[in-house]
Amino acid sequence: MRRPFLTLAAFLGLASVATAAEPTFCTTRINGQDVPMAYDKEEPSLQENYSRREILFTRWGRDTCPSYVVLRSLTPDLTDEERGPFCLRHDKESDSTLGYDLGRRDAYGRCKEPAKSLCQRVNQTKDTAVAMAGAATNGAVRGLRALPDGSGAVIASGSGSFISSTLSAISGGASAIASSPALLTGAAVSVVAVGGAVYICR
Repeated sequence: MRRPFLTLAAFLGLASVATAAEPTFCTTRINGQDVPMAYDKEEPSLQENYSRREILFTRWGRDTCPSYVVLRSLTPDLTDEERGPFCLRHDKESDSTLGYDLGRRDAYGRCKEPAKSLCQRVNQTKDTAVAMAGAATNGAVRGLRALPDGSGAVIASGSGSFISSTLSAISGGASAIASSPALLTGAAVSVVAVGGAVYICR
């Protein structure tokens, strides 16, 4: 699935309708291809998510975009807090970002532990996200847990059949996710509800 990101052209289009600081242009590698991006270097949230080690790395490396900018471009519907559970999955062979996964980030925004899955946003799932969050809060459905990182994310992990049965026990449109082809494989997956959307990581 092709993932959205803020391209140079899209950024310039936004800049034409809103006054902002002079943009900083950079290049990142996504799925083996160089992708131009732009961001506001003075943005407070950037300063909070940009380590000194990464500043040096992007200054001398081929990939010159801060990981915060890349992750934000891959998850445009989330706030910084809601992005908390996710990290960038980096492929050493192609030296590029493949997507994002669940896990803690290193100083470069990449997954600290070797990532084996990719997360994919499932569309039309706001009701399901709300229902999952409610079920986790009430303890009504076994297998759901809220992450204690302030992101507000609710997660269920296990085999596809376990996740399907868990979601089937939740009202609010979760049955559409329960019958998703991504869960019917039987492989280990995680389903994350955060920011009014549901993500399947497999």
